[in-house]
Amino acid sequence: MTSQTSLALSPAAAPRSDELSELRLQLAEALETLDAIRNGEVDALVVGGDHNRQVYTLETADRSYRLLIEQMTDGALMIDRDGAVLYGNRALADMLRTTTGRLIGKGFGAFVAPESAQDFQRLLQKGGKAEVVLARRGDAGTFVAQLSLTKMDPRDGRLLCGVLTDLTATYAQAREVADARSVLAVEAAHRESDERYRLILEGASDYAIMATDLDEKVTIWNAGAQQILGWPASELIGRAFPAIWTVEDIAAGADERERALCLESGRAEEERWHLRKDGASFWSHTLMMPLRKDDGRLIGFLRILRDRTAQRASDEKQSLLVNELNHRVKNTLATVQSIAAQTLRSAPSAEQGRAALEERLLALSRAHDVLTRESWEGAELSEIVALAVSPYLGSDVARIVTHGPSLRLPPRMALAIAMALQELATNAAKYGALSAPLGRLSIVWTHEARVVRLRWEEKDGPLVAPPLRRGFGSRLIERSLAAELGGEAAIDFAPTGVVCVITGAVEAPGKGPRGPAGWSGDGYQQVA
Repeated sequence: MTSQTSLALSPAAAPRSDELSELRLQLAEALETLDAIRNGEVDALVVGGDHNRQVYTLETADRSYRLLIEQMTDGALMIDRDGAVLYGNRALADMLRTTTGRLIGKGFGAFVAPESAQDFQRLLQKGGKAEVVLARRGDAGTFVAQLSLTKMDPRDGRLLCGVLTDLTATYAQAREVADARSVLAVEAAHRESDERYRLILEGASDYAIMATDLDEKVTIWNAGAQQILGWPASELIGRAFPAIWTVEDIAAGADERERALCLESGRAEEERWHLRKDGASFWSHTLMMPLRKDDGRLIGFLRILRDRTAQRASDEKQSLLVNELNHRVKNTLATVQSIAAQTLRSAPSAEQGRAALEERLLALSRAHDVLTRESWEGAELSEIVALAVSPYLGSDVARIVTHGPSLRLPPRMALAIAMALQELATNAAKYGALSAPLGRLSIVWTHEARVVRLRWEEKDGPLVAPPLRRGFGSRLIERSLAAELGGEAAIDFAPTGVVCVITGAVEAPGKGPRGPAGWSGDGYQQVA
C-alpha cells in the first residue's frame, strides 16, 4: 500500500471556520496514514505536492512478498550468472534435501545431473525454462523438475530469479494415466477380439460350431448349428447336447468312441449320418477337438460339423456315371463289332457291305447323340422316330405320318428302337413305299399298362414279296430288338407293304430288362 500525504498551511492568519474544517480533515488523514505505517500496511510513502513529490520505501516493504515466497510449494531462488545461489526458499531446500543456510552461496550446478548440465548452462546465459534432472543432497536420489529462470535486469543479466517445480508427482500421474490407458487398451482389444470371434462364429453359417463341457452341456452353439441341425441356441445353451445320433450309432457307442479318439489323438474326424431336430437324416463331416485351459486341464470338447449330403450325392452320381460310361463304351464296341461282322458277312459285295455298315453306324451315332443330350438318362420316342425318318421326308411331308403319346424310353430301349427304325427306313427307301413317288408310311405307337406298342406300316409302294432268306436287318429287329425290349418284334412282308409290330415293357430309365445269355446289356448279340 502506498500513501500520499500533502500538508499545505496558510500564512498566520485567523483561520475561518471552513479552513478549520479542512485542517481537521487533513489531520485525520495524516493520523490514519501513521496507523497504517505502524501496522505494516504501507510499503512506500509519497510526500509533496502535485509538482514536488518524493517516494520513500519503508524497511518492511518486502515483508509481505517474502512471506508469500516462503509459503510457496514450488522452489524459489535467486542466482547469479555463475550459478551461485543468493536466495532460496524453504520449498527449494526441501526438494534438494538440504537447508536454506547450506544452500545460500553454493553453486546450484552442484545439484544438476550431468545429463542436464547443458540445459542448465543455456538457462544461465539466456533464461527461459527447461526440464532438468536434479540430484538430492546425500545421494538421496534424483528427480525431474522444471526450472524457469528470468534475468532481473535485462541489460546486464548478472542476477536471475527463478522457480523450480518438482515434476515427480506429475510424471507419476502420467504413468498412472498411461497404465490406465494401457489397461483400457488391453480390455478394449480383448473386447474387440471377443467380438471378432463372435462375428466369425456367427458368420460361418455353413458350419455348425458347437462346444460342450465335461458334462456334455452346451456352451457354444452358433447360427450355423441352428441352420444345419434345427435347434436354436436359446434351447440348448446350458442344457444337454441334443440327440443327433442314429439308432445304429447309439447302439454301437459311436459317440463314446469319437470322444476317446479325440482325447487319444488330439482330434477325431468322422463322416456319418446324423439326425436333425425334425428327425430328417443328413450326411455330415465332423471334426472334434478337446478344449483345454492354458495349464492343460480338459474343460470340454469342440465340434465343427458340416452338412455334406449334397456332396455325397454328387460323388455317388459321379461314380455311377463313370461306371455307366465304362459299361456303355464296352457295349457300344460290342454293338459295332456285331454290326460290322454281320453286315460284311451278308453283303453281296464289299462296296455294298461298306455302304450298309456306314449307314448303320451313322444311325447308331445319331441315337447316341440324342442320349448324350439327355445325359444318358433316356430319350423321347417321338424324337427317335423323327430322327429315323427325317432323311426321307423330301418335299411331300404328308407321305410320312407319325403319332403317339409322349413316352420317355430308357437308354437301352431307345438305342434298340433307333437301330430297328433305321433298318426299316433303309429297306423302305430301297425296296418299299419310300422308293415310290406315291408311297406312304405310317408309324403309330401306344403306351398302356407300362407296355409300348409301335406299328410300322407301308402302303402304295411296289408289290412286296417275302425275301428268300432273312438278312441281317430282319434278324436285328426280330431277335436283338425283342431281347432288348423284353417283348416281341414281328415283320410281315404283306403284298401291300411291309408291316412291323414291336412291343416291349417300359421300365424306368436305366432299369430296362437284360437280354438272355450271350447278349450284352445294352448292345446286340455278340459274334465270336
